[in-house]
Parts: sequence; C-alpha cells; structure tokens
Amino acid sequence: RRLLADAAEGKNPLEGWTPEVPKGAELTPGTPDFKAKEAMGINELGKVGFVLVAGGLGERLGYSGIKIGLPTESTTGLTYIELYCRQIKALQTRYCEGDDKLSLAIMVSGDTVDGTTELLSANNNFGIDITVMQQEKVLALSDSTGKIAMNGKYEVESKPHGHGDVHMLMHSSGTAKKWAEEGKKWLAFFQDTNGLAFTTLAAVLGVSASLGLDVNSVCVPRVAKQAVGAIAKLSHKDSDKTMTVNVEYNQLDPLLRATINPEGDVNDPTTGKSMFPGNINQLILSLAPYCEVLDQTQGIMGEFVNPKYTDDTKTSFKKPTRLECMMQDYAKVLEGAKAERVGFTMFPGWICYSPCKNNVDDAAAAVKKGVPGGCAWSAESDQYFAQAEIMRHCGCNVEEGETREFLGIPANAGPRIVIDASTAVFSSEYTRVFPYPNRIKVSARSTLVIQGDVVVEALELDGALVIKAAPSHKLRVLAYGDNGRIVNEGHVFEEVDPKGAKSPAKSPAKKSPAKSPLAKTNAVPKVSEITAMRGFTVKKVGETVIDTATSEETGDSKGFVYSGGALVMDHLYEEEYKGACGCFC
Repeated sequence: RRLLADAAEGKNPLEGWTPEVPKGAELTPGTPDFKAKEAMGINELGKVGFVLVAGGLGERLGYSGIKIGLPTESTTGLTYIELYCRQIKALQTRYCEGDDKLSLAIMVSGDTVDGTTELLSANNNFGIDITVMQQEKVLALSDSTGKIAMNGKYEVESKPHGHGDVHMLMHSSGTAKKWAEEGKKWLAFFQDTNGLAFTTLAAVLGVSASLGLDVNSVCVPRVAKQAVGAIAKLSHKDSDKTMTVNVEYNQLDPLLRATINPEGDVNDPTTGKSMFPGNINQLILSLAPYCEVLDQTQGIMGEFVNPKYTDDTKTSFKKPTRLECMMQDYAKVLEGAKAERVGFTMFPGWICYSPCKNNVDDAAAAVKKGVPGGCAWSAESDQYFAQAEIMRHCGCNVEEGETREFLGIPANAGPRIVIDASTAVFSSEYTRVFPYPNRIKVSARSTLVIQGDVVVEALELDGALVIKAAPSHKLRVLAYGDNGRIVNEGHVFEEVDPKGAKSPAKSPAKKSPAKSPLAKTNAVPKVSEITAMRGFTVKKVGETVIDTATSEETGDSKGFVYSGGALVMDHLYEEEYKGACGCFC
C-alpha cells in the first residue's frame, strides 16, 4: 500500500540524490586498450558461472513458444539457447583447466518451465552443466487500495514478479554457494534473446579485474531521452551514502533538471550522446562478495509498482498491476566498500547488443521514429554484421552488403557470416582463424559458415561456403586465385507475406518481376511463426560444403587441407606441395 500511495502521489524515488558519471571504461574494438582488456579477461574465462534470465514466452514477438527456442538467424537455424550453450561449451574446452567446468543457471517461470526443460532434455543439456530455477508469480492488484485482482469468482490473478527474483533463486537453490565452492570467481548475467551477449565477455572480465569491480554493467552509448536506462553514480545530500545504479529513462530527465543540469537529459555537444552510458541489463559480478550479500539479504531486491490509471483520480487501474523487482537493482542493496566497487564497460552497440524483443509492427513503428527495430530481422542482420565487422578489424577484405527491407524494417543484408563458437567467440580468437587476413576476400552477397577447429589461410568467396571440421579434426583452407576461388549462386532471400503468400525474390536495383502465379490464386498457404516474424525465407540456390566428416579414409591423421576442389589429409598435401611457392600468387 505504501508503494501504491507513493505511485499515486507521483513521489520521486530519487529525491535527495545527485547523479554523476561513475567509474568505468569505454572500449572500442580493434584498439590497443580493447585488445589488452580482452587478453586480461581471457585469463578469467575458466572461472565463470553463467546466469540466463528466461522467464518469457515469445507472444510479444508473434511466437507461441519460449523465446530461447527462437532461431538466432536463418542461415543455420541455431536457436538462442543452443547458441549460448555452444559458446559456454567452447569456452570450457579452451579455457578450463583439469576437471574444472563452466556452468549455466537458467531462471524460468511457470510459463516457460515445461518448454525449457523439454528442450534441454531432448538435447542432453547441449553438453554442459545446467541448473533450472523456477520463479513464482505474485498476486495482482486491481486498485490503489491494494485489492487483490480475481480471475472469476474463485481464482486469484497472478503475474510475474520480474527478473530481480534471479538473485533470490541463486541463493535459495544454493547455486551461488555451490559455484563458489567449485572455485568459480565470476558470474555473467544475461538475457534471453541477445545473440551478441558473449562477444565482449572477455573484455568486460578484463575491465572488472583491472579496476577491481564487484559489479560491472555492460553498456552502450545512449542518446538523450532514449527509452534506455542509464548507469549513474548517485550521492545523497543528507549522508555520505553513494550508489552506482541503473536510473530508468523516465526518471533521469527530472533528476538531472533538479540537480546538475536545468536542461535535463540532453546530449553532450562534443560526442552527440548522453553523458551517461546506456544499460543493457548484462552484468558481470564477482562471486565471493555476491555470496556475502546473498547471505545478508537472501537475494531479495527492492520492489516497485508501475500502475496504469484509468483517470486523474489515480484510484483505479486500466488493468491489474503487481509488485516488481529488477535484476540490475542488485547494486542498490550494496553498502560501504562494496558500493564503491561498481562500474561499467561501454562498447559500440554493434558488437554487444541487438535484442529480438519486438513484433514486426512495433519494430516498423520504432524504425520510423529513428529507434532500432529490435526484432527478428534486425537481430539476425546485426549478428551477421558483427562477425563480418570483427573480420574487418582483423584486416580481412569483407565487403558490406546492401540494405534490404522486410515488413517495413530495413537492415544490412550481407554478407552473412556465421562463425560457430567451436571456431571463435572473441576478436583475438578470430586472428587465429584468419592468420593472413590480406588473403581473405568475401563479396557482399556471400554466405560464410565456419564450424570446428578451422584455420582459413586464404579464401576468395563469391557465393555460399560452409566449412566444418568434425570434432577432433583440424582443417586448413586455401581457396584463392584462379584454381581455388569459390564461386556459386549462393543463398538468396525470398520475400514472404506473413499472411502466407510467398513473393518472388527481387533486387532493389532491378524492376519488379511479374506477379507470381501463387499471388493469383485464392489459396494462401500458411507460413510458420518464425517465417512470419521475419518476412522472408532463405533459399540455398547454390553452396560449397567442406566437411571433414565426409572424408572416407583418414588413417591416424586428424588434419586436413582444402585447396580449391579437393579435401586431402594434411601430410599428403605437404608431400605434394613440398617446396612449392607459398605466397598464393
């Protein structure tokens, strides 16, 4: 009732606090500082526990299943949960020592527990250690007196309590304590549909280690008044208490006006961005102090209410509300020295953040306002772009493709690069995969998929190429020049009407072709929810596949070389080309 009364009165929860920019780091991929922090963080990777907040269904996206079961992209169809698990498994293989292992805890809700456990069981937990923690719902409230909302005469209405419950579950399940006893040092909290969540993990760990941070929020640059929370250090006027916390965007502007800037939330004229970093709800926590705080608080976070009123009397709600808590509010319960060891690491958004959270209508409306769409197509495009851009930072010649619009949402259409976690996750790992970047050329229309222990020493690609090294195999690729370059028809987008009709593939640069005969019929075939939320399918017209698992006889050799048309064992390749020019001329 106190929270409801405060909400009705419009009470400012930050009254008496003054904001300033907290300590932290801003890292740009490819710079010496980024490389140094990533190298430092790689030394910490073998001691991380991962925590995934996955309590939501995909209804908002037009998808009836669990969100982590959505495909991250259309080229391979890899789901979000499999992407995350493959990344964790790959990091365990490369960076854990002895019998150490990496672990994943997943917070689910009553809505997602069955779908999640069934998916994990069907895939043997994707080969990693997984703990599932279920949060409960809380009573819904129908008016400002705190009256309990009902579903009919006998059923009480309930709603999710928010992702802040993850801390209580980490405590009550004993997971945090167990991981600490196993020797883990860090926790990485992330959300359900951000396919770029792991790309900067090593660099963030490096910042936490170098600055001695117990809490490190991953951030992106924020534009003033953007509907994104901001990380700020707050100092109270009546005490020496400080806290570095997330300030919601609708609270930031009045807070700034009342304290340090009468103009409120405005951009810095030098950078064109807000002075405060934008929060993406991805956290790196130091595990030992986290366990201490959980023992003191039982992991219970502060609550708030956010009712939508029917009129200015602020007594009745448009729909029932509930008490909520947020994962990022963990920093608010810290006191003393722990409260001082809180900061942020900010990256360009392209390398760390592109969520799939909006349906196509909301995404198209957002794009018209100059706001990222945050939908299936934009998230897929951003994943391709991030991996292509990392290759460019390594020195590879990767052309940039045209923008394609589907269902009113424009995004970069190529090249479509998918580097599996078994090959590389971090920028520094890409340099091992592409040791001679000046010998790598990928056209704008190309698709490149790499999986396994692969080193691409030379490649000229104009089309689609899938490279796979089977487990325990090693593969070198040399496909360059007149006798080696790979050219084929590649993969193409086929536009689809979300109501069911498939449109012919077309290029924005050419005249539209005649209508498909399909469009002339009354029958409209159904398309899947996954296709409907993208507005296209990918047709694999032509592709080249290099897969060591298809080699018939390997003997004792586990090494292979592909040199433009032939997959041979490495010792046979060396014997045949011994003494030959190695400059790829």
